[in-house]
Amino acid sequence: MSGSSRLNKALWTNLTRLKLLTKPDAAIKFVLEKSPFNEDDDEEPLPLERDEYCIVGRIYPNSDIYKEGAYRIQLKLTSKYPSEPPEVRFLTPIYHPNVHPNGTFCSHLLSNASRWKLNRETTLEDLMKLIARLLDEPDADYAISYDRSEEYLKNREEFKNKAMEMAKKHALPRN
Repeated sequence: MSGSSRLNKALWTNLTRLKLLTKPDAAIKFVLEKSPFNEDDDEEPLPLERDEYCIVGRIYPNSDIYKEGAYRIQLKLTSKYPSEPPEVRFLTPIYHPNVHPNGTFCSHLLSNASRWKLNRETTLEDLMKLIARLLDEPDADYAISYDRSEEYLKNREEFKNKAMEMAKKHALPRN
């Protein structure tokens, strides 16, 4: 099986599971907006073989700071997926220690390819759950924005005010 065929199969399976996060009883909510596969196809479609695939969707955090909005994110998967982690980028601006001002998201799982390989069973659904958890409970050890991390750790009220202001300004409606 070629690397691209493995990617297609893994991606199809992962997207199918990811769609379950739209159910009302899902622990976290993620709405898939764009994927390499056609939505109307009931059978497994075979997209053109390429080196990179993009998935775009909206994630709905639960914390007091972010719970009023949704945030559009992009997952970029290379032909090495699922052996290597996807790149995660927030397309909606968000004030958060684990999100760089340019939208790049950082976590313990994504920042270390060998850790991703150790967790080989990690699905895109698991990744969405991790992202939602880190949005609600930032991980200062893997902060990509030093200033935001320091503020979160040392001046939580100031961080919360800035994050809520940015959420009011940029977050997408939850409908």
